[in-house]
Amino acid sequence: MAWTGAVAMALALVAGGGEERLLLCRPRILGDPSLSRGEAVVQAGRALGGRFLDYGVPCEDAAEGARAARRAGLGHAVSATAEGRMEGSRYVLTLAAARDEAEVARRTLDIAPGADATGPVKDALSQLVASVPRADAGRRTRVAPWVLVGAGAVALAAGAALAASASDAADRANAAASPPEYTAARAEWESKRTWSAVALGAGGAAVAAGLTWRLAF
Repeated sequence: MAWTGAVAMALALVAGGGEERLLLCRPRILGDPSLSRGEAVVQAGRALGGRFLDYGVPCEDAAEGARAARRAGLGHAVSATAEGRMEGSRYVLTLAAARDEAEVARRTLDIAPGADATGPVKDALSQLVASVPRADAGRRTRVAPWVLVGAGAVALAAGAALAASASDAADRANAAASPPEYTAARAEWESKRTWSAVALGAGGAAVAAGLTWRLAF
């Protein structure tokens, strides 16, 4: 039935949506450059399946990263420092919101000399991604009831069309001149009458549920 497909499509639209991408600044190098291993930040960002867009240059601080993200039309940025010290590399990763340049979360890692740095930095970046507020949650809550109402309206329209077709089949049954014509027309009338009732019932329920959801919650 067409109306069931419309309902499935509507629900898919509510549930879908791509994940937000973040701007990743190249790290500022502090201390001994040979011990900082700043490339680990870039490698970790690339390993996260396209969640980050490489800014290509360092950001002076989290606020500068946030402004760069805003110019790029992104919601958040991660700025970084990579400090080279005798006892190892220290990374500071800061997530900031583009809208108000406020710091959202921060991760600090100390990696011993010779130890893998990309893996721990990747884990830290993943934690920062998980800290990004789900800004679309409220929007989906507002849109979903109207999607349900729209799907219900589609079902009501399909039910009305089936009812009209069933009426036509009933007229053909009444005008039938032979038993086969009467039997075929009556079977069509019964089938379309049943599906019309199902579509109208489901559509009415969807419209009522959508309006109740929107107005009551």
